[in-house]
Amino acid sequence: MESQALTARVPTVSLFSEIERDLPRAEQYIEEALASQDPLLVEISTHLLKAGGKRLRPALVMLAAKVHRYDLDKILPAATAVELIHMATLVHDDVVDHSRLRRGRPTVNAKWSDGYSVLVGDYLFARAFQLLADTGDNRLVRVMADVVYQMSTGEIQQAATAFQVDQTVDDYYDRIAKKTALFLSESCRLGGLVSGAPEPRLEALTQYGYGLGMGFQIVDDILDFTATAPTLGKPIGSDLRAGILTLPVLHALTTSPRAATLREIVESRAVGDAEAQEASAIVRENGSLQYAYQTAHNFIQKAKDHLAQLPPGPAVTNLAVVADFVVDRAF
Repeated sequence: MESQALTARVPTVSLFSEIERDLPRAEQYIEEALASQDPLLVEISTHLLKAGGKRLRPALVMLAAKVHRYDLDKILPAATAVELIHMATLVHDDVVDHSRLRRGRPTVNAKWSDGYSVLVGDYLFARAFQLLADTGDNRLVRVMADVVYQMSTGEIQQAATAFQVDQTVDDYYDRIAKKTALFLSESCRLGGLVSGAPEPRLEALTQYGYGLGMGFQIVDDILDFTATAPTLGKPIGSDLRAGILTLPVLHALTTSPRAATLREIVESRAVGDAEAQEASAIVRENGSLQYAYQTAHNFIQKAKDHLAQLPPGPAVTNLAVVADFVVDRAF
């Protein structure tokens, strides 16, 4: 689940300072990619675009390309494709999760229907792969096809293990790698591929993106306990209510003096406001949020370490800034 702690366009621009001048062009390209003769598709696409978002994935494609050889016209189709794939996954996730709000706005399934949401998600996937195929570089298609495959596998794992208290931290790492980290990792690889970067640079960018993605998801899981509902764009404790056991909960289940109580709450499969508040108290008093934050910080540091293998320059500096932002939003 992605947090909504940063949605306004202005902070996003300052976060991606090295590509600041090109972000409006990228936004325009996304809008043009969603243009349609169908009035309903136009209405739904407009609704999705107005929801905003960080545009993190296309920005990573652009920054990764800038590390080597930056040709905006060649980069925009790939950058747009990753954003459309991201949008598609969110639309489908909202159906699975029965979500009514995302970024404080009604979801597509809430405003239209589950059926329309599934079809729109499929449309976004198809449009994304059209853009990738049109580049003539089959490597881009294969990379993102594998991303969608892995994300789907991760989502299925998450659904299949809901409310199961015998999950391990390694199970959690495997799940979030598939659901989140590989997408950010391969977005960075995509930028390197489009720019013609040699294999050592591709590998460094890919490993940077992986560490960034792992840290990003762990921080999201912390925010599910620490952010306010309006900031997060969803009720506090939504993950636990849905039976999704994140790192803070898994840590508390194995180390808290009140682990038995937390286990009872999870296994009840009926986590309401009172249960979510008690679970949150157990997680907080056990220091499990601090443990999760340190783990996220470790992943982010590993990501930044891989940047040292790239030629120094403004784009690499900006990638480091993005990594720092990920952990800075935790509390």
